[in-house]
Amino acid sequence: MNNNARWVFGACVVGSLLFVAAALHLWGAAEIRAEYSEVVFLTFAGALWLVVMAKIFPWFGLSLRDDAVERNNAGALFALCGAILSAALLYAGGSIGEGPSYMNNVFSVGLAAGAFLLLWLLLEIGGDISVSITEERDLASGLRLSGFLLSIALVLGRAVAGDWHSESATVHDFINDGWPAVLICMIAVPVEHFTRPNRKHPFRTWSAYGLLPALFYLVLAVIWLAHLGAWEGMHR
Repeated sequence: MNNNARWVFGACVVGSLLFVAAALHLWGAAEIRAEYSEVVFLTFAGALWLVVMAKIFPWFGLSLRDDAVERNNAGALFALCGAILSAALLYAGGSIGEGPSYMNNVFSVGLAAGAFLLLWLLLEIGGDISVSITEERDLASGLRLSGFLLSIALVLGRAVAGDWHSESATVHDFINDGWPAVLICMIAVPVEHFTRPNRKHPFRTWSAYGLLPALFYLVLAVIWLAHLGAWEGMHR
């Protein structure tokens, strides 16, 4: 049993919560920034959110205990770390900005998370990436999935960030600012068919077939975020 995997994943969880706390302190609503107790409360809610999301990961073929810990699967560990960090990005994006109630945050986070899970499902259906990670034990596939999840979480989290106006305005801004996540998914599905292990190439190099595509997805996301610039209320 590989307990190091638990420590690495735990470190990612702690890092995720520190990121959430920092985002709330810097860019949360005025009443949240004014009271540390509010930051602590919403960070605790973020911890519960990460627990819920972690319970969903096995539905997509990835289990911390079964794959990363008991089978010492490094690819699964990378993918799970990327997934939990992505969940934190979605939560932080939906929780920053001015708004009249916590339910606005719930709506925004739920909207981003729903799209995130749908795109992950489409990649799984179109590319069978969990099979490459768990059955083929392919490190490159784990790196690709981690990069994919982080990239779409950056886009979707940014798409729900900012001041609250209404449900319809939030959905409108989400579509306008979040559509590149769909483009990244459309790119990732054929990339999976080209890069995943097969009979001719059962062992893929992690750098060329894993790290490089992951960085490509992340570069696309960062370019889009740079294009969008600051969200409403960011510099208040």
